[in-house]
Amino acid sequence: MTEPLLSPREVARAIGVSESTLKRWADSGAIATTRTPGGHRRIPFAEAVALIRRSGVPLRHPALLGLPELAADVAAPGAPPAGEHLYELLTQDDGAQARGFLISLYVAGWTIPAIFDGPMCAALTRIGELWRHDAQGIFLEHRATQTCLQALLQLRGLLPASVERAPLALGAAPAGDPYFIPSQMAALVTADAGFRECNLGPETPFEVLKRAVVERRPRLVWVAMSVSPSEPRAVATDLLALAKVVEDQGGVVALGGRGASALGALAAGLQRLGSMGELAALGRGLLARTAPHASAAMRNVGDGPRGSRR
Repeated sequence: MTEPLLSPREVARAIGVSESTLKRWADSGAIATTRTPGGHRRIPFAEAVALIRRSGVPLRHPALLGLPELAADVAAPGAPPAGEHLYELLTQDDGAQARGFLISLYVAGWTIPAIFDGPMCAALTRIGELWRHDAQGIFLEHRATQTCLQALLQLRGLLPASVERAPLALGAAPAGDPYFIPSQMAALVTADAGFRECNLGPETPFEVLKRAVVERRPRLVWVAMSVSPSEPRAVATDLLALAKVVEDQGGVVALGGRGASALGALAAGLQRLGSMGELAALGRGLLARTAPHASAAMRNVGDGPRGSRR
């Protein structure tokens, strides 16, 4: 999909500066631009978002960038912690405000892993306990899942398009694991680190995952295991067989999720991760050791003055 292009006037109005100021920033290299066949300057949408994150300038008119649901100020004095506020929005079934809040965190400088490991994890963990009490809890959990999946798709649209020759990251949740969100989070984390991502989603048999690895030769493979396997030894055997194929092709397998703890020492040869932040660090490390064209494709995570503190 082609990344949207914005005129300097549109971006200038969105952040409340003059068009001449924005053009000076472009001339100085502070913001990357392209040219139309007619010679008019255009700013890639993801570059406009990156400028806001790097500089900390407020987004005064988010609707002009197609982001009408953004929260006005995610760091307002006296505001509740991000995880608590997201939980309140999700339990109120306020999908638009919940999505807007998550997107606002990113625009304000939060890193992708920090959003996932922090407020999203906190809110979804609490909501995941509600089903134990009544049917309303099941309803809220399903609605919250849909809202967060929509927000993840919106977040992907704020990231630069994948570089065609960047290394591939590929992953899934295994058979018996119906959860969509963890694997989708992993896809965004690897995309943000600079990979081309391919998410096979939940309920993916190891044989399917292994075939995809052989055909597409990913540099990084993630397995998101939210459900404890009923046969840990068999799953560990499948994982180690998958890791052997990936390693023979020069790649790495990363295993994460609360269900992975059931494997214990059975899968000791695998790269075990405890957070999306660890996955991001692993991905950046792999790219740093890859060919020059891939290293050039790598993007820093959270490179704004505020993003570095999250």
